[in-house]
Amino acid sequence: MAMIDTLKASALFEGLDESRLKKVAQLCRSKAFQRGAVVFNEGEDAAELYLLSEGRLLLEMDVSAAGQPPLPTGMEIVNNGEVFGWSAVVEPYVYKLTARCMSTCNTLAIKGEMLRKMMAEDTGIGYHVMKKLSEIIALRLTYTRLRLTSGVGIPLSGRELESHKK
Repeated sequence: MAMIDTLKASALFEGLDESRLKKVAQLCRSKAFQRGAVVFNEGEDAAELYLLSEGRLLLEMDVSAAGQPPLPTGMEIVNNGEVFGWSAVVEPYVYKLTARCMSTCNTLAIKGEMLRKMMAEDTGIGYHVMKKLSEIIALRLTYTRLRLTSGVGIPLSGRELESHKK
């Protein structure tokens, strides 16, 4: 029952009826990670979608400025009840960011392939998940844009600024 309660409380699965939550719960397995552990790396094949049930996690990407080596740059903090690893559901099924645990983290992991199959078979689940997932992705893109436009982003060099003025 705790797994269903965790799913029900998440932004991705809230609003699904009990029978559909039970179907999704059958795909879930608990996975724990220690502080500092990497759940997945940017560029890896996206095998699983995760729901953070306890802990705090940083989504980061390697960012490089003109000729400099790439630096890990935090893009988003994931808190309890939030999903990450949505690339396991959206083609081309490659993680766009690295997920690093900021604390001990407990997750529910769902095999992307199995979830996609369920979504195709039960279009009610499929529509619900894709609708909620698109809202989550849009919100994260908005936050990223705000961070970048507020000056927290990577400063451009003089030459890059000149090309933007043209």
